[in-house]
Parts: sequence; C-alpha cells; structure tokens
Amino acid sequence: GAVLTRGASGSAGAGRFRRASRFFRRASRVLAAWGAAWWAATCASAPPYAGWTAEELYEHGRRAFADEDWDEARRALERLMLTFPGFEEVVDARHTLAKAFFADEEYISAVSEYTRIAQTYPDDERTSEAWMGLCRSYAALSPHPQRDQQYTLQARTTCQNVAQDYRGEPVGDSARAVVMEMHAKLAEKSYGEGYFYFQRDILESAELIFLNVVDIFAETGVAPRAMARLIEIYEEWGWDEQQEEFTARLLESYPESPEAKALDPNGQGGLAAPGEPSQGWTTDPG
Repeated sequence: GAVLTRGASGSAGAGRFRRASRFFRRASRVLAAWGAAWWAATCASAPPYAGWTAEELYEHGRRAFADEDWDEARRALERLMLTFPGFEEVVDARHTLAKAFFADEEYISAVSEYTRIAQTYPDDERTSEAWMGLCRSYAALSPHPQRDQQYTLQARTTCQNVAQDYRGEPVGDSARAVVMEMHAKLAEKSYGEGYFYFQRDILESAELIFLNVVDIFAETGVAPRAMARLIEIYEEWGWDEQQEEFTARLLESYPESPEAKALDPNGQGGLAAPGEPSQGWTTDPG
C-alpha cells in the first residue's frame, strides 16, 4: 500500500510539471510575439530621417531631385525646413523644393513656395528666379479657354510685374512671352463667348463682345476673327457704313490674316469663306 501511494504521488507531480512547462512555453511565445509587435510599432512611428543632420538632409534632397524622384526630394527638403530653419543653404534648398513641386505638377504648392521665397528673401540674388517661377506656376494652372480664367488673369498680372521689374533682362523677356501667351488665351475666351451668341443669332450681344475683343486684344490673332464676325453682323443688319469701316480696318491692320484674305474680291463686306474659331466654340464656353 505504501508503494502504491508513492507511485500515485510521483505521477501527479510529473503531470503538474508537464502542465507548468506547457504554460511557460506558451507564455514565452506570447511575450515574444508582443515584443516583436511593439518593436515594429515603435519603428513605424519613428519620424522619417530621425537623427539626420541638416547637411545629410540637404544632400539627400538634392540627389533625389537630380534623380527626378520628386516625392523623396520634397520629403527630405520639407524635413530640413522644419527641423533646421536656420540652415545656411536654406534659400537654395527652398528653390530646389519649389522646382520639385513644379516638376511634379504640384503647381499650387509651387506657387506657395515661390511666394515664400520672394517675400522672405527679397534681396537674395536669386529672387528674380523665384518671381519667374511664380509666373510660370500660375501659367501652368491656367486652364483651357472655355473654363474659368482666374489663374490666367493671375498669371498675366504676375508676369507683367516681373516683365516690368526686370525689363531688359532675360527674366523680363521670358515673363513678357508668358504675358502674351496668357493674353492670347483670354482673347480666345472672350471671342468664344461672342461666338456663342453669334451662332445663336443673338447678334446684339455678339457685337458688344466682338467690339471689346477688337479693342482690348488688338495685338492677338483673335482680333481679325472678331472683325470678320462684325462685318457679317453689320451686313446682316444692313449697316453699310459700319460694314465698310471694319472691312477697311481688317484689310489695313491685318492684311496677311486668313480673314482679310477671305474677303470677297470687291472688298464690299461679307466673307467669301467665313472661318470658324480656332478653339471650336460650339457650346457655352462657361
């Protein structure tokens, strides 16, 4: 009987040992998994470029820009601006950041960055470059002539200021070219509105708009088209004096234009082959 008691006791002790071992093995696995998850979460939440110096961020951003990795260039340079605002090459870094925005077609962000450069560093030798970047960024935001032209107007105004401030310099000449491009787009917008009414035989409204085009956009290719439409309107109304006036103005001011060449041989109003607007305005431009 004593032997049986000791055997049963030993068997029970071995069972408890095995259960304890299984418990500790499971606990160890749980702790290991928790530790791995904690480490991953800690690493994931660490800020990018943690511990980098200003020079490292600057060079990394420049290399990324040279490699046309616009996202990486922006991230590194924005981190540089945030962490080291007093960095000695901050102006160049901001120019690179603005160019990265522009290259990646993030034009609104480019506008913000170029504006910040021009306003914060007005005496820097690269300020003219910032203003030209602002001019080009607004121009890049300019939409098709049928759409709202708020950005086109902003681009024309900004570029006009640049052209005036840097008159006689390459930057001024470049800005002037953008001004003319934006001016021509605004002319197309205005002409398209007139043509909308012209097509629908609402000639009073069309006449007012075309007269405005001839007055404001005289140096664009849209002006002779507007004159040609005015000649047709005055012919329709039987206004011989006005018809003759604009026929003479078209032939004198724009002799090489398709509209002047399309006038009938007698030069007495009417177009031999009326041309259509270059942008195909067949619907409301708005």
